[in-house]
Amino acid sequence: MAAAKLLVVYHSQSGRNARLAYAAAAAAREEGGEVCLARAAEVGCRDLLWCDALLLFTPENFGALPGELKDFLDRSFYPANTQQLLRPYGVFVCTGNDGSGALRELQRIAKGLVLKMVAEPIICKGAPGDDDFDAAKELAAAMVVAVDMGVY
Repeated sequence: MAAAKLLVVYHSQSGRNARLAYAAAAAAREEGGEVCLARAAEVGCRDLLWCDALLLFTPENFGALPGELKDFLDRSFYPANTQQLLRPYGVFVCTGNDGSGALRELQRIAKGLVLKMVAEPIICKGAPGDDDFDAAKELAAAMVVAVDMGVY
C-alpha cells in the first residue's frame, strides 16, 4: 500500500505557524506519511490533487483568513471542483486574536471546495507552547494513520 500523502500548507509572518507546520510535517513523516510542506503562496491545485489529506496552519489577520492562504484556496477552487475531489482536512489557527473569524471563513471556503473537516479545529492564542506543538504533531500523525487505515 502506498504511503498516505499529506499536504501541509502554512502562512506565517511571525514564524509561529511555520514552526508548528514543520513540527507537524516531521510527525507525519515519522508515521510513514509522504509529506509536502509548503507556504501557501507556493502551492496550488496540483498539490491539492496530489494529496490524500490536507493540514492547514494559519494566523488570523484583522479577524479574517490571511490573504496568502485565501489566495491558495482561490487559485485551487475552480480547477479542483472540476475534479470533484473530496479531501479530508484539519486546521490549526495560531493567532493573537480568538481565531474565530479566520476559522469561519476557512470553513465556508472548504465547503465550496468540497473539503471535509475531519478533526476539531485547534486554536492557539499567542506564542505556541509545548502543548500546542504536541497538538500539531498529534493531528498530523493521526491524519496519516487514518488515511492509511482507510478511515477517510
